[in-house]
Amino acid sequence: MKINDINFMVGGIAGEGVEVPGEFFAKLCIQAGLYIHTNGEFHSVIKGYNNIFQVRAKEERVYSHSNNFDLVLALDKETVDKYFEDVTQGGGIIYDPDMAKPAEKKGVKLFPVPLRLIAKEKVGLDLAKNIVGIGAVAGLLDYPMQPITDMLVKTFARKGLDVVNKNIDAAQAGYNYVRENFSKEFDYVIRQKKDTPKTMMVNGNEAIGMGAIKAGCKFVSEYPMTPSSSILHFMAKYAQKYNMSVNHVEDEISAINMAIGAGYAGVRSMTATSGGGFSLMTEAIGLAGMTEVPVVIAEVQRPGPSTGLPTRSGQGDLRQVLHASQGDYPKIVMSPGTHEEAFYMAFHAFNLAEKYQCPVIILSEKYLSEGRASFEFPKTDQLRIDRGKLLKESEIPANFKRFAQSPDGVCARTIPGQKGGAHTASSYEHREDGYFTEIVSEVVDMNNRRMQKMETISTKLPHAEVEGKAKADVTLVCWGATYGPAHEAIALLKEKGVTANLLHIKYLMPFQPGVREALEHCKHPVLIEGNFSAQLGGLIAEKAGVEISDKVLDYSGRPFTPDVIAGGVIKLLK
Repeated sequence: MKINDINFMVGGIAGEGVEVPGEFFAKLCIQAGLYIHTNGEFHSVIKGYNNIFQVRAKEERVYSHSNNFDLVLALDKETVDKYFEDVTQGGGIIYDPDMAKPAEKKGVKLFPVPLRLIAKEKVGLDLAKNIVGIGAVAGLLDYPMQPITDMLVKTFARKGLDVVNKNIDAAQAGYNYVRENFSKEFDYVIRQKKDTPKTMMVNGNEAIGMGAIKAGCKFVSEYPMTPSSSILHFMAKYAQKYNMSVNHVEDEISAINMAIGAGYAGVRSMTATSGGGFSLMTEAIGLAGMTEVPVVIAEVQRPGPSTGLPTRSGQGDLRQVLHASQGDYPKIVMSPGTHEEAFYMAFHAFNLAEKYQCPVIILSEKYLSEGRASFEFPKTDQLRIDRGKLLKESEIPANFKRFAQSPDGVCARTIPGQKGGAHTASSYEHREDGYFTEIVSEVVDMNNRRMQKMETISTKLPHAEVEGKAKADVTLVCWGATYGPAHEAIALLKEKGVTANLLHIKYLMPFQPGVREALEHCKHPVLIEGNFSAQLGGLIAEKAGVEISDKVLDYSGRPFTPDVIAGGVIKLLK
């Protein structure tokens, strides 16, 4: 019997509530004290086509999803046809015999449940088969029904008692059906675990939003663009509680300019978008660089170019973000690998933006930003807001020069309304007092002073460190959310007799210090990236002087899994 270790997947047609049983199952596992990691694969249509929602749950920390399923809930025929071969030995599939009939496969157990018939009988709607299904899943895994009842009450309360009771009846009927017909036939169970850390379930966008709120963000302007949109939704949900102005604006150009305006006025501000929207923002990001206004931008990647794959994941925007806008100007680009890093990096992004008076870009991707995971309540005792050289009115000197020369490149800053702090801040090159100039010495001095910030910032960034056993056969080199699958690939490689460790690069601009030194001690580095052109590899060659020839790349729009990385590395070693 396998206890508290399962990889679950639900599949069905878009528009029929595939995500509901997936999220219910994830919440059940969280309540049982397990760690979870989810991944959704959705077509960019409102209705039609097959979608899936995956949940991996264990008693130990989970860093990635898997495409080998122990239990599948099939809400349509296509899920059976497409994913039956991915069911593990000893695993099983719940399906409606009126919709599909899987072929026999040795070691895979079949659980026919009349999902639609029960849904029609209990709720009066075929669509309620997803609720019947989650009841069947709980029954098959020998998990109590009460937590599902509680979730249904919370989910449907606003629709009235009648709707709540019908859905509870539907879930109970699915639960009873499998208990009566299949209760002794499945070897996977979920049991309540004791003494586990208190966790909540969040996606990466919510983690970024939580970090922003903790950092004192008070202004958000965003035009929704998948997969960044839930940042706007999350911040709007908590706008009143945390006294934030959250604005759904007409386009991305407005979004970035409004955020810059708020930053100029002294308010901690942010915007969020994906690659296409970021393209529209780039001119204004250069404005923030020239005027030295703090602003935070979350760029959540999806595959391009153009509309690309709106609901899929990728890492193709690195070069775009690094080179956003014309000319040279200071900016910071960071990329979290986990939900915890998304929270802490978002918090620090606001400090960095104000300390160095420049745009800070949090570069995420759909896999992290929409994927949910167990999230231990963050430790915030040591987090301090640092507003840098923002002057109080009593500190403003006579003849204040906003862009005065400074050894570290960072000038004293004032905000509108402060007596003695008035200054010009335009998109033109300027003198120390902010007025336009084309005098060679002044132009050169201003550029030198601004770019001095990059050296200053570099000295404050954490050094890159190799995670895992020293002198391993292979070092996996990655950035962003490839961290999770790469981290878990290490154990799979060990089973194949290959020792591996991991170098995860978190700061892309300025380039994280210590990368060259770390790679110099690596026996065989292998680059892991979710793009065609190995963009991180090019950046490492440029900034660290190390060429990584072996690569495992995926630009399909689907995130890596640990077995794909391990298999790619083994192939390279042959």
